[in-house]
Amino acid sequence: MNLNKLAAYFLPAFTMLAGTALSMTGAFGDTKASLSIFVLCLIIVFPLTFLIQGIACAIHHYHILPAIGISTIAFIVVFMIVLPTDNLVYGVYYLAIFAAGYAITYMIRRMKK
Repeated sequence: MNLNKLAAYFLPAFTMLAGTALSMTGAFGDTKASLSIFVLCLIIVFPLTFLIQGIACAIHHYHILPAIGISTIAFIVVFMIVLPTDNLVYGVYYLAIFAAGYAITYMIRRMKK
């Protein structure tokens, strides 16, 4: 497995796990700063990585099931185990962003041919 494929599969998972770990350990300063960084990750960074993952899978013709599976497992670890709250709506939002990135890139590639 080459480095591009690993990055395409594991980018959202690594970002979610790293962002949560850094926020929970207080690496960004006091509690208020860590919480605001985590909220920024929830709203902007995590969806952006899912979008990039969808685009990368469409461009390089990678299988989407392993990409979605790895990202979903990371989502479950972060939001169901580490932060035991009802955040299922974020998972649906992230999968929709992934699907939009994949579909738009796939359609652009089809129109160019």
